[in-house]
Amino acid sequence: MGTICTHCSNGCKTTLGVRNDEIIRGNNRDRSGINGEFLCIKGRYAFDFYNHPERLLAPLVRVNGKLEEVSWSKAIETVAAKFNEVRGRSGNFGVIGSNHTTNEENYYLQKFARKVLGTGNIDHHRTGDVPALLDALSGKSGKLATTADLYGKKAVLVIGADLALEQPFLSFQIRANYRHHQARVYVVTAGPVREDQYAAASVRVAAGGELDVMESLRDRLKAEPELVVVFGDAIKGEAVQRLVDFGESLAIPVQYVCLVDDSNSRGAVDMGLLPDAGGLALPEILAAGNLDVLWVVGANPFRATEPRPSGSGPFLVVHDLFLTETAQAADVVFPAASAYEKNGTVTNVCGEVQGLRKAVGAMGAKPDLEIMGLLAREMGVAAELGPWIPETVFAEIRKNVRGYDVPLPVLEMGGAAQTAALNGRIPLDGRPELIRSAHEGLFTSGTLGRYSKVLNSVVESHGNR
Repeated sequence: MGTICTHCSNGCKTTLGVRNDEIIRGNNRDRSGINGEFLCIKGRYAFDFYNHPERLLAPLVRVNGKLEEVSWSKAIETVAAKFNEVRGRSGNFGVIGSNHTTNEENYYLQKFARKVLGTGNIDHHRTGDVPALLDALSGKSGKLATTADLYGKKAVLVIGADLALEQPFLSFQIRANYRHHQARVYVVTAGPVREDQYAAASVRVAAGGELDVMESLRDRLKAEPELVVVFGDAIKGEAVQRLVDFGESLAIPVQYVCLVDDSNSRGAVDMGLLPDAGGLALPEILAAGNLDVLWVVGANPFRATEPRPSGSGPFLVVHDLFLTETAQAADVVFPAASAYEKNGTVTNVCGEVQGLRKAVGAMGAKPDLEIMGLLAREMGVAAELGPWIPETVFAEIRKNVRGYDVPLPVLEMGGAAQTAALNGRIPLDGRPELIRSAHEGLFTSGTLGRYSKVLNSVVESHGNR
């Protein structure tokens, strides 16, 4: 059953071998999707988190200070009543979304937050400054590179990124381009990277100084027939405009890739999981002392901090697969379905939309989109939000989200369709310091990776990059 790897933003298609509703292997031998047969270690082996013994399979509600299992109807009723009570007195909501949930779920969540809860306090963990790139390009066509461009273009410039560890498929594409087409690769990074082994030029620079050394490469880059620029979170805010200005000054065709971390980081931005003007950003939401409700869908913002004490702070609602640090502090926890257990779409680091198809089921868990739909129905606002069917929500996305009117047959046949850049200038947050990549490598255990027995049994060989 074809689906998308959940562990990074490259959007690699993985074919899951399923027997008796259990995943027994992961590969892509049918070469569907953008990645052919390529899968990194996470995509090939780290799927076993889905049936970990600690997986949540029933809703939890805090009773007398302890989380206790309850029925779905009881949990939905509890949250809906609280949401309506806070809405009725014009209370304050904060909403935190995810880089792993589908486009449909992200779109429905921001619509729920803005239209029903009446809040612009909505955000997610931002890992790359995609809005700044789109704004700098101002709708110019053909400026966003695809994953195929990294294999086919004559030259590639990598800035501030260790692709081999953090973006393995993009690294593979560039490496294959060098081997098959003798592409010229340029590297500007703080430390050594795998691309150094075949780069036409490698420049070491302290973090933050990447753009200052670009002039030293100007003549060599200007002599190339075409160029793809790949940059990490070291380039953000006004620096993105400076980078685009530099690229355009070369007077050659230049395309760009703004790196992001997770399986749907790009989709989270495109679907609107960003604060409105005057709205609170993620760290401000967590620090706010006047929130009545904090709704966290598919994220674990408390992982790096101490969970709040029981009985203090806002009413906390969490959707997750496991009892994470954030879920442990919640008043209500909904057991959510993984990417292997639902339908929808995701958008990869290059803005390519692909379909997600359910491969297995998890008894007791529900997709985040269905959970939100059940809450809307219980609150009496379902008509305002519309059906919570993935295909119906995606139809609304194609109509309302600029650049997402992609051809459906391409997705239905297992292909990828690239979104278009926005036309004209777009509003920017103005707080680039909020953009921070986790810089997780192939053997780094993120929230899901912590629950993969196979991934945690592999010892990284630091000398073999």
